[in-house]
Amino acid sequence: MQFDYTVLTLVLILATLMVIILIKLIYKHNPHYSEHYGEEIVLFHRSERYKRRVWRFNLIEELKNVKTKEKIIDELKLKVICGEFSDGKREIIKHAAYHGFGSITIISGPKVFSEDRMEIYTLLDQYKNVEYLILPRRPTNHFMIFDKDHLYIEKPHRHNDSRGSVGVKKAQLELIKKYDEAFSKMRAYARPLTKEEVFQQKCY
Repeated sequence: MQFDYTVLTLVLILATLMVIILIKLIYKHNPHYSEHYGEEIVLFHRSERYKRRVWRFNLIEELKNVKTKEKIIDELKLKVICGEFSDGKREIIKHAAYHGFGSITIISGPKVFSEDRMEIYTLLDQYKNVEYLILPRRPTNHFMIFDKDHLYIEKPHRHNDSRGSVGVKKAQLELIKKYDEAFSKMRAYARPLTKEEVFQQKCY
């Protein structure tokens, strides 16, 4: 099966650009709300790595607390599309696994940084609810779907570049649907990796 990246990439780029451009316009007037996209919107500059991480950590903990308080039976889910399964992504994955997310799926490009392979192996060995898949080529658009309602979207970037990003809490259904469909399409072309196969991954 040949992966037609062109159409999917164009759709995702268009969706991402629309979100970023319109959110920037909205941000000038109200940085925390837009009825078109979600209840809370946060823009992160490329230098704000710590703030990006804390925002996602807090969101994970909030979802866990809501599940416990309201006695929700459905398991929490995290879906990730990224270029590389790097240290920053692993921190988020481990935090979600520790806080009871029952299903965690990460789809990455085919390459890793050589120093990351042992860490990825250890993570997959420790957390059986984490599924790791790779695509034939590095995806252009990277995002996270937290459970069914929240998004974290990165601006397109190269593997060695920093990037800005957008966090959307309680995103509108249509926006979630676009990214969920993109995730499903990517997954159809991704290959699952076992922890042992991680050591055979190509490196930068």
